[in-house]
Amino acid sequence: MTFTEQLLQDLAEAGGRIVKSGSGPGLEKWPSRVAAARRSGRIPETKELYGNWCRDGYEIKLVDIPAWRLAVLEPVSVPARLTRPHAVVRAMQNERQPLGLTRPVQGRALRLIQALVTAAEAEGHPCSAGQTGFAPPSHRRRRANSHFTITAQGQLVGFLVLQEQDRTEHVATEKELAEAEKHSWVRIPRFDDTPSERLRFVLSGGQPH
Repeated sequence: MTFTEQLLQDLAEAGGRIVKSGSGPGLEKWPSRVAAARRSGRIPETKELYGNWCRDGYEIKLVDIPAWRLAVLEPVSVPARLTRPHAVVRAMQNERQPLGLTRPVQGRALRLIQALVTAAEAEGHPCSAGQTGFAPPSHRRRRANSHFTITAQGQLVGFLVLQEQDRTEHVATEKELAEAEKHSWVRIPRFDDTPSERLRFVLSGGQPH
C-alpha cells in the first residue's frame, strides 16, 4: 500500500479528519507528504485534500468539493471583431498602449475582455474600467491595480491582464565584454526577457481563488 492509499484509508476510517501530533522531523514532514498526496492523482475527483497547522499539531482533512465548482459551464463566445465594443473596452481603446501590452496581442486581449464583460453583464454583474493604460513591472504585477472589475454576488473582483515573458540566455556582445573588462562595476545580464504571445488574467478580491 502506498503512502497516499494509507492516508486515504486513515481519513475514511476517521470520518475525513485526522490530526497528527508530536514534535520533531516526523511532524514537520506532513505538509510535504500531503502535497505529494495531492500530486499523486489518487485523490477522488469530487474531493479535496487539505493540510494545515493547528493548536494540536497538523490537521489533515478530505472534504467534498462544492457542487458549484463541479458544474459544467457554458463556454463564452469570443467575437472575431470588435464591432460594438463595451464601455470598458472603449476606455482601453482610447489608450496609446492598452493594458501595457505589445501590439501583436492587444487585439486578442480586448476581444477576450469584450467577451468576458458582456457575458458577466448578461448575468446581471456590473463591470467597470480601471487603470486601462497601466502596465506593472513583472515583479510587482500581483500588487498592481486592476485593469477592470466585475461585481458578482456582492463581491468586487479585479482583473489584471498580463503578457507572459520568455526568458532566454543572454549572449554578450563585443561591446558588453569590452565594457566589463574595462570597468569592474559593469555586470553583463545572464538572461534576456522578451514578451510572448501568451496572456494571463490575474484575479484579486472576492473570495479566495
